[in-house]
Amino acid sequence: MNIGFLQPWALLLLGFAMLPWFRQGQTALAYSSLSQVPSDPVSEWVDRSLKLIACGTFICLAIGMSGPYLREQWVDRIGTGAHIALLLDRSSSMNENFTGQYLGAKATESKSAMARKLLSEFVERRQHDLFGMVAFAAAPIYVLPLTEDREAVQAAIAAAGGRGHGVTNIAPGLAMALDFFAGKPREGSRIILLVSDGAARIDEETRDRLRQTFQETDTTLYWIYLRNPSSAPLTERPANPNETTTPEYFLNEFFESLEVPYRAFEAENPNAMEKAIAEVERLETLPLPYREKLPRKDLSDRFFATALGLMILLLGARALEAKTWHA
Repeated sequence: MNIGFLQPWALLLLGFAMLPWFRQGQTALAYSSLSQVPSDPVSEWVDRSLKLIACGTFICLAIGMSGPYLREQWVDRIGTGAHIALLLDRSSSMNENFTGQYLGAKATESKSAMARKLLSEFVERRQHDLFGMVAFAAAPIYVLPLTEDREAVQAAIAAAGGRGHGVTNIAPGLAMALDFFAGKPREGSRIILLVSDGAARIDEETRDRLRQTFQETDTTLYWIYLRNPSSAPLTERPANPNETTTPEYFLNEFFESLEVPYRAFEAENPNAMEKAIAEVERLETLPLPYREKLPRKDLSDRFFATALGLMILLLGARALEAKTWHA
């Protein structure tokens, strides 16, 4: 049963609801001969109605005193959203601004600070998404599993504000983010949102493993590439086709070969990054089944309000009651 009571003993007071049927509520008036009183069906109907009102008053008061409430429950709903794994670069280069100048971990103009700010706003707007998070530099860090807890997600993003260390090693971070979806039933879109300002060489065996996992999990990949103005665009083939000196171009080429939905956004400044995140938000609007937890709801005020209304009716009837016979 979905209804509970804080004070169930108060339901014993329901027995008083029978009192109006055993006691005469109206004032008794003396009359010389009752046989002379004509039959009055309207008065009899009013008398029964007043008894029913008095009975309902007792019932509402007893139930209200018992503290009825609806238990907390889960409700299945259909929203608009996705399951999103945030994959955030925490290498030392993320402490630079978009011009390549090193600013330190606490600078609000660094690429890391701007990424956290815009991702926080993105999470705030996406009310029906599930978010997980992985941070990476030389090695990945499992930060948060997929969850609907907005406070936990915001705390995870804020916690990524320390000083970045090491080089950019994307492959292990991608593998860890894909684990969020591996072997689980598909519900809505599955997205990895990669925010990084660089790349590293990925060996052929790791490429094959990542490609297979992307296809098995049917995961969409978005890469927001925080590019310095001096860096070459992702679509511009380098003059020296060496993956160690131009890894971003080859990483983009690898992503395009995954045979899953993929799109790269090149952001050379905070405004470009904001537009990229807005475009991701626009693209991912597929229906998403989710469960919403409804809190416990108190019902006693409704019963007390009903009892008050019934008592007002009884008081009104009492005021209209005849006190003496009129010849």
